[in-house]
Amino acid sequence: MYRYLFYIVFLLFSSVSVLQAEDEAYCSKSEECMEGRWLDLKEAIFENKELKNGEGVIELSTPKRAPDGAFVPISFKTQKLKDNSISKVHLIIDMNPSPYSGTFKFSNNLDQIELATRIRLDAYSYVRVIAETQKGDYFMAANFVKASGGCAAPPLGDLAAMIANSGKMKIKVKNIEEKDGIAEAKIMISHPQFNGLQAHPVTTEMIPAYYVENIEVTYNDKVIMALESDISISQDPTFRFNFPMGNGGNLKITAKDTDGNLYSHSEKLALQGNKLKVASQQ
Repeated sequence: MYRYLFYIVFLLFSSVSVLQAEDEAYCSKSEECMEGRWLDLKEAIFENKELKNGEGVIELSTPKRAPDGAFVPISFKTQKLKDNSISKVHLIIDMNPSPYSGTFKFSNNLDQIELATRIRLDAYSYVRVIAETQKGDYFMAANFVKASGGCAAPPLGDLAAMIANSGKMKIKVKNIEEKDGIAEAKIMISHPQFNGLQAHPVTTEMIPAYYVENIEVTYNDKVIMALESDISISQDPTFRFNFPMGNGGNLKITAKDTDGNLYSHSEKLALQGNKLKVASQQ
C-alpha cells in the first residue's frame, strides 16, 4: 500500500522540469533532469528525513554497464553498527516507470546483511539502496548503471508454460562462515513477472501485470527476510542472502503475487558436524 501512495504523491508533485522530459532516455542523459527527478522522489518517499552517506554502513555492487536491461545483477552488504541495527533496505531505481522498487525487511539478530538479486532497468539510471535502522536513521549508497529496455523487454519462454509453472521454488544453502554460524540461502521462484509494460510476442497486445509482490522467508518460524516489491524485479526472481544457521530447522518461503495466488515451499535443514545440509523437502 505504501508504494502505491508514494507513486500517487510522486506523480502529483513532481516538478514541471522533470515532467517535461517525456522521454526517459533523454532524462537519463541529462544531469539536471536526473537530479530533479531524484529530489522529487526523495521528498515523496522520505519527506524531510536526512539520508546520510552510506559509506561504512551499506555497500552497493552493480555493473557499470549491463548487456541485458531485463536482468541486471545487484547486491548490497551492510556493516555492523554500534548500539543500532538495520531493519529495512529500500530499493530505488530513479528512471524506472515505478521507481520505488521494493523494501527488504530483515531480522535484527544479524550483524551484517548480504543480499543479491536481479532487477529491470528501463533506461540509464541511478540505482539506490537506503538502509533504515531501528533508531530511524537512513544511510544511502547509489550507483549509476548503463542499461535500458528492461521493463518493456518481452518475456523469455513460452507464456502459457511460464504461467503454469508460477510459484515453483527451489532452495539452496551453504555454509559461508563456519566459525560464526552464518549460512547462505539462495531461493529461486518461477514466475513470469509480467509488469504491464510488455507486448505479447504474437498478438502485440499489452500483457496485464502479474508479478510477485510479497515474499517472506522464515527459519524455525521466525522471519529472517521479507520483501514487498513492485515491477522492477526480474523474471523468475532469485535472491541470495545470509542468515544465522543455529542448530538446523525448517526454512520456509511464502510468496504472494498480484493475482492473489499464494505459494510456499520449505526444506528441513540439519546440522551435520558444523555443516548445514538439506535433510528433506516439504
